[in-house]
Amino acid sequence: MIERWVYNKGQLIVTRISGRVHSQEIFDHVFWLIDSHNIGEVKSDYDQVVYAEDIDSVTVDEHDVRRIMEVSTGLGQARGRFRTAIVAVEPFNTKLAQLYQSLSKDAEREVEMCEDLHSAFAWLGCENPDPDKFG
Repeated sequence: MIERWVYNKGQLIVTRISGRVHSQEIFDHVFWLIDSHNIGEVKSDYDQVVYAEDIDSVTVDEHDVRRIMEVSTGLGQARGRFRTAIVAVEPFNTKLAQLYQSLSKDAEREVEMCEDLHSAFAWLGCENPDPDKFG
C-alpha cells in the first residue's frame, strides 16, 4: 500500500510504502505525482521523502525500477529537478533504492539513501511536518 501526504503548499511530499508492494502501485504513484504537478497540487522542484514500514512482500524488480525511471524522466520532465530522500533498511529494498539512485544521476535527479526519517528530513533541509506521524 502507498500512502502520501502533501505539505508546505506542494513543496514536500511524504510517501509511506507498507504491506504488499506491487510495481503497479509504484507506477500509479509516479503518475499521481505527474498529474498532481500538472494541476498545481505538487509544485516544481519539490522534495520527497519515501519510506518503507511494515513491508509484507515486494514484487518489484530491477526492470520495474528502470521503467519507473523512464516514466519519471519522460512524462514527468515538467516537474523540474526534484530531490528524493529514500529510507530503506531491508536488503532487498536497499538494493532497489540504490538502483533508482544510480539511474537518477543520469536524469539529473538528486536521490539520497537515508537510514531513518530524521536524516531524510535533515538531508532535504526541512522540518518534519508531522513529528507524531513521522517520528
